[in-house]
Amino acid sequence: MEQNHYRQAEDALMRVAAAVQRQEPVNLTELTHLAGSIVESIQENDQLVVEALSSPVGPPLVTNLVNVSILATKVGIGLGYYGAELRRLALAGLLHDIGIFAVPQHLLTKTGRLSSDERALVEQHPRLGYGVIERLGADYAWLAEVVLQAHERGKGQGYPNRLKGREINELAQIIGLVDIFDALVSPRPYRRRLLPHEAIRELLNTERTAFPREIMKGLVEQLSVYPLGTKVRLSSGEEGVVVRITPRYPSRPVLRVTGAQETAVTDPPRFLDLSQLPQVSVAETVDSPALERVTFAAAPMATEPATPTSASDQFAALLESLDAIAGVIQAAVEQPKAGATQGSCAACAGPVDDRGA
Repeated sequence: MEQNHYRQAEDALMRVAAAVQRQEPVNLTELTHLAGSIVESIQENDQLVVEALSSPVGPPLVTNLVNVSILATKVGIGLGYYGAELRRLALAGLLHDIGIFAVPQHLLTKTGRLSSDERALVEQHPRLGYGVIERLGADYAWLAEVVLQAHERGKGQGYPNRLKGREINELAQIIGLVDIFDALVSPRPYRRRLLPHEAIRELLNTERTAFPREIMKGLVEQLSVYPLGTKVRLSSGEEGVVVRITPRYPSRPVLRVTGAQETAVTDPPRFLDLSQLPQVSVAETVDSPALERVTFAAAPMATEPATPTSASDQFAALLESLDAIAGVIQAAVEQPKAGATQGSCAACAGPVDDRGA
């Protein structure tokens, strides 16, 4: 069912994109319904999140929109969003880059570096998207604002209006951060995709000042150092797949043990809650071409220690944990610095800026 939601969203977006390219009015009824379905699915389990992190093979511009909607919804839940506001976040994720379909398509698939004029033209897509949504009337004024601001950054380094800090709509800030994350975990012609934990390290190293601390913290906690579906090897030698995140201790997830430890297909699955096993830790991630699909319903709920800590203390500890984990990650990427300046839009398939600014 979750994969159906993903494919349905792709199909609906293809129809909206075609309308934008033909300069026809768009109808958001279907996407509004699908945004609600995405929220309901993620509130029930995280299989859509795994789907979004598994390098879907659809049209890159469209899969980016679906992925951002799914991942932004997951982050929004962690930030306390619910009800109508969470559905708004999911819908805004689906449409945040809708203006890109009004840009000449040859620019989006260009294999060489964009010229300054071409880059400037691509960077107009938030304004173009704003125009598309604004024509729908006052009921969608909030959405038009998010679409216009999704590429703004906290210190004024974004576009199109170089807004700063609180001038930027919070939904746009969540979507902007998730958009960069999705670009990093998606393959590009000029580099391989990063594994999710590598993308989080990259964001913490390069984007801490571009987004509010709480939104960055929400993404790290919800998508985790080891996101759902990640296969890891433990200090004990066992291997497992991450099936649940312990919010207070994202570096110590719940695993379903895999490999030689599963003696028979009929054996019940065995789970390890690393937050309850201080003597065992993740030694390394096991690189695989796509995240494994996992079943979440059977995983036991973690019992979290009740140690009182402030949000700032937890986040500081999280950053320290990330630094420690970096030392044991075997597949860390040495990404060329030039890759950060090759273009302007995280959704594009060509050599564009993974940081979306």
